[in-house]
Amino acid sequence: MAGGASVAARDRVVILHGIAQTAWNMGAVAWFLRREGFEPLSLTYPSTALDLDALADRLAAELDEKGVWDGPGRVHLVTHSMGGLVAARYLAKYRDAFPEEKLGRVVMLAPPHGGSEVADFLHGNRLYRWFYGPAGQELTTAERADVETPYYELGIIAGTSGWLYPAAHFLFGGRHDGRVAVERTKLPGMAAHMTVAATHTLIPWRPVVLRQISAFLKTGQFDRKS
Repeated sequence: MAGGASVAARDRVVILHGIAQTAWNMGAVAWFLRREGFEPLSLTYPSTALDLDALADRLAAELDEKGVWDGPGRVHLVTHSMGGLVAARYLAKYRDAFPEEKLGRVVMLAPPHGGSEVADFLHGNRLYRWFYGPAGQELTTAERADVETPYYELGIIAGTSGWLYPAAHFLFGGRHDGRVAVERTKLPGMAAHMTVAATHTLIPWRPVVLRQISAFLKTGQFDRKS
């Protein structure tokens, strides 16, 4: 953990899972952040039923309903995979819907900002289209040619171990986590980027990743000594 930094009173953290997952997949993140003094709110959303724009609208409605922006502290976001795209769309579309000084920091784990070669390969497959729904069709590299530029402090952690997906290895030309290439996780204007030896699915469960999330939320930097 970085430099003994403290958490402001009742800082909240909205936690978003990836496509075809639930809040359970972010259970370790929620547990660790609560231990670190944050107030986590891990949400399950219909990731395979709606497109990214509609998912951002749904997120806005849920955060309003729960009064997330009404507390005394700031509101941070931590996401995994496509959850990062939902968060980015929400923060861009609803920038005027909350006080900007209330927005804290954002950490995204393995976000496919530039799309995924796996989605390129599978998006025409009928089974893929049925299972992953409208948002799954927005994960191709072509669909992700134009991305939201962050106005907030954004830290990104990418995985470099694709052992869990050996069949996908031939799709990538550089380092990847089995689902997303490291270079495609990056975003112009991000505050910090780092890599860890983790697969796409398991990155939210790695202890080193949990420590880095907390460090960035508290200080705006990753702890390179961790």
